[in-house]
Amino acid sequence: MAKLLLGAMVLALIVSILPMMLPFFALVFSTTPFGLRMTKDLNENYRAQIAGYSVMAYPVLQIIEKRGIIEKQVFQCDDSQLPDHYDLKIRSAKDIIFDQETDQTLSITLFYGGPNIRLTFDKSTGKILQQSNPADENQL
Repeated sequence: MAKLLLGAMVLALIVSILPMMLPFFALVFSTTPFGLRMTKDLNENYRAQIAGYSVMAYPVLQIIEKRGIIEKQVFQCDDSQLPDHYDLKIRSAKDIIFDQETDQTLSITLFYGGPNIRLTFDKSTGKILQQSNPADENQL
């Protein structure tokens, strides 16, 4: 019984230390490429990446404007902003495809190999203006 109690105490100590490592993981994931799940150049002005900077949060889609050495994040989207009635998540996207850019909007497609989601972002606010219905759209 004493060995079981000692084992339980050591296990409890280890489990109690794990939550203290969450800030360390966030620092490592945000400053190294370990947090990137996918990165892709969309065109000469933009690149997209799917990044997970925390072990407690879902990955996010970020659209970044290239400005030489300095880059600026212009759009960010997570799973909660996608339509709920689809089982498609940002983390399971296989590719990010640039569709079109106007003075007001930027459109991309999250490619899943089956139904795909087309997102149109407003450049001035950074919000999603329109989401396509994968069932209504032709597949890529």
